[in-house]
Amino acid sequence: MTAIQTIGLEYVYADGTSALSGVDFEARKGEKVAVLGPNGSGKTTLFYHFNGLIKPARGEVRIFGENINCADIDKVRKRVGLVFQESDHQLFAPTVFEDIAFGPRNLRLSQQEVKERVDNVLHRFDIEPLAKKNPANLSGGQKKRVAIAGVVAMEPDVLVLDEPTSGMDAGGFTDTMGILDELNNDGKTIIISTHDCDLAAGWADRIYILNRGKVFRSGVPRHIFSDEKLVSEAGLKQPVIVQTYREFRARGISKGEVPLSVLDLMDSFGGVSVMNVRCAISVCEIKAGDRVSLKVEDGMLVACKEKGGVTGIAMFDGKIGEDIAVKEVVGNIGQMTGKITVIRVPGVIEGGSRAVNLDKVRDILDKNRSKKIGAMGTSAKALVNKMGMKCDLEFDVIQSAMLAALRGLNVVVFASGGMAQRVMEKASEKKLNCQCFVLSDSN
Repeated sequence: MTAIQTIGLEYVYADGTSALSGVDFEARKGEKVAVLGPNGSGKTTLFYHFNGLIKPARGEVRIFGENINCADIDKVRKRVGLVFQESDHQLFAPTVFEDIAFGPRNLRLSQQEVKERVDNVLHRFDIEPLAKKNPANLSGGQKKRVAIAGVVAMEPDVLVLDEPTSGMDAGGFTDTMGILDELNNDGKTIIISTHDCDLAAGWADRIYILNRGKVFRSGVPRHIFSDEKLVSEAGLKQPVIVQTYREFRARGISKGEVPLSVLDLMDSFGGVSVMNVRCAISVCEIKAGDRVSLKVEDGMLVACKEKGGVTGIAMFDGKIGEDIAVKEVVGNIGQMTGKITVIRVPGVIEGGSRAVNLDKVRDILDKNRSKKIGAMGTSAKALVNKMGMKCDLEFDVIQSAMLAALRGLNVVVFASGGMAQRVMEKASEKKLNCQCFVLSDSN
């Protein structure tokens, strides 16, 4: 089903400037779509059409198949939530609590329902200490999170976010994208605009590039970023992982499709399987081409010049303590791979961390000793914090967990709700040793 669609959309500013010209756009239900483009390309103007803030000069905007001009605009704005790029344009109430409550109250919910929704998003976005503060006194990153929380509290089917991570520090970026992933996993359609090609490449299901008010190109990330000329002409910068791949390919190291993750990049090395390439720590001076021996020490995969056992060839130079990649690994490879243990934590709507038997968690951890802990989703992070554990992996958790396992480390990933299944599926694709435990108040 199509959630949002524009057909031949055109918009002209009062001074005669053409902002959008013949834009055809589509976001399907449950999709993650990133809109890229330089400043002035029309991204914000396009987004304002999605919930009727402005009307097209020509063309159509359809929300779940219905022309927005024929629809009840209040119902449209209930289904499509818009987060402005400038948070100050969205925040106006005297306190954060009142600001977030504004939308739910407009839905004519009861006082108790409004409070429950506000409390839920305050907890979900980890901004409970800000509830009584004046939004005007918050930092830019805090304002952005409050603005997003206010829209999420209305529980729309589609979230449209204009530059959602601008002005955020690393922690705010990680938490916000994690929450968007969690909402998408619950079936929400997420549409963002961004200048961050690294973010778009690894996050989006589909990408639109706007330039001078027109759709310059659209498609899946791999097809978009494999066209170097296209990205350059669009005024964008290639993701770092793609730039690295091109440098390796120019030197005859990499080949195949353009990678969008570190694991894909490893697969590009001479076309060998990622399972036959190992990342290890040098424990001595190593040169590219040296035959090295691999072994696990203190949970880490290390490379040395000893003979016998599991061996391979160093792909790069490495000083003591540096990472190197080892190819053509020969020996019992399976024993060199760590185990990924996934602990499924109930989602927020299922009771979250409050519905978890902590003794059960401790028992799982005791039986599955790990060197790394990861957390995906609000309730998963809340459980890790409640247990006083340090979270090593918070952003791009799935890939980070798999890379750690390929180093020989055992990893435990706490994942909220259906996000646990995503970890299992990705690990299965790489044939990694992975098991899942489901937590609830009954076990």
